[in-house]
Amino acid sequence: MIQLRCEMLQTILPRALSGKTSRIVLAVLCALSVFLSIPATVQAQEPVIQLAQQQPPQQKRRTLFDMLFGNSREQQPQQNTVRPPVQQQQPRRTTAPVKKKPVIAKPKPAIVAPPPAPVIAKNPDAAKILVIGDFIAGGLAEGLTETFADAADLQVINRSNGSSGFVRQDYYNWSKELPAILAEQKPAVIVMMIGANDRQTITQKSISLVPDSDEWKKLYQDRVEAFLQVTTKSGVPVIWVGQLSYQSAALSQTMLSLNTSYKQAVEQTPTTEGAAKAVFVDVWDGFVDDKGGFTQTGVDVSGQTVRLRGNDGITLTAAGKLKLAFYAEKPLRQLLKPSPAATPANDLKSNEPMATPVHKEMTRIGPMKLRDLDQAGEDTLLGDTSTAAKTSARPGAAETKAAPLGRADNFQWPRP
Repeated sequence: MIQLRCEMLQTILPRALSGKTSRIVLAVLCALSVFLSIPATVQAQEPVIQLAQQQPPQQKRRTLFDMLFGNSREQQPQQNTVRPPVQQQQPRRTTAPVKKKPVIAKPKPAIVAPPPAPVIAKNPDAAKILVIGDFIAGGLAEGLTETFADAADLQVINRSNGSSGFVRQDYYNWSKELPAILAEQKPAVIVMMIGANDRQTITQKSISLVPDSDEWKKLYQDRVEAFLQVTTKSGVPVIWVGQLSYQSAALSQTMLSLNTSYKQAVEQTPTTEGAAKAVFVDVWDGFVDDKGGFTQTGVDVSGQTVRLRGNDGITLTAAGKLKLAFYAEKPLRQLLKPSPAATPANDLKSNEPMATPVHKEMTRIGPMKLRDLDQAGEDTLLGDTSTAAKTSARPGAAETKAAPLGRADNFQWPRP
């Protein structure tokens, strides 16, 4: 390779330079070519450790000779890099898994429903409570049935008609239907509740009467009195339960007017021995709020605040039915209570007359004052009669006598 380059210089230089000059230049260039072709030896006692974090060596600057003939060392020796020793990875310390105690799901305690109340059989001769009226009366009958469930001598008969009333007598006329019901059931008392369906126009002899008008109220009053005449002839007492308030303000206003008619008719019913008794029960205040308006909630028979009315603002819940029956329970028990039994004679142990108490005379002594003994001039207590001589008056008893020294009532200064 070196020889080839020298031959090329011998061919090129004589043309450009003179003979002597060309030989000098040729010798110099050949010498440089030989010198540059010798690989550099590294004279170092210890190898240089080039780490990855050191900067890379700067690239050697190119010379004119490299530009003409190329770099004789085309391949640079690879730098011997020594990697840092790799630390032996220690095995990861594994801990034994903690054994968790198995979670044993505790069985939930079964909800034990209270045992159903024992059904008490009614006596064959149990007194019958006949409940009649509209659909509100049907709820009253359910409440009374639960109220008297444990009374073997009382039985509730529900003969209500949900769509009935005193307005549509063409549909159902209570004054005409009641005698047959009484003959069939033979009740001891009648419970009547009606009026929820009666806010309607009354048509009579092709004349329509608007609700709450004077003519309508008068005709309605006549029908209520006609019904009470039927019960009076039958001899069965009547408990007339008044109407409730409703969510509709117009309907509630009509119910107030009807309650007035019911109460007046009941109070005018004769109460002689041959006629039936009639009692009006006002339940209005039990189903309104503090301001007298309609409310769906209220206090039940146990004193808890519960829901008494349905979502429609008309019907009653189970608690409402029980509360309605609560108002009718007391007058029912008063009408159905047995006649008082004769009081048995006193069973005396002896026929001897009772000894009369002996009155003994007692000697009363008034309150004692602190200075009574000092004024009396005696050392005995009041009331002591052991010595007759002490009871007699002594001369000078009224005179004041100094108390002995050391006694509590001696106020004299001590002498020196």
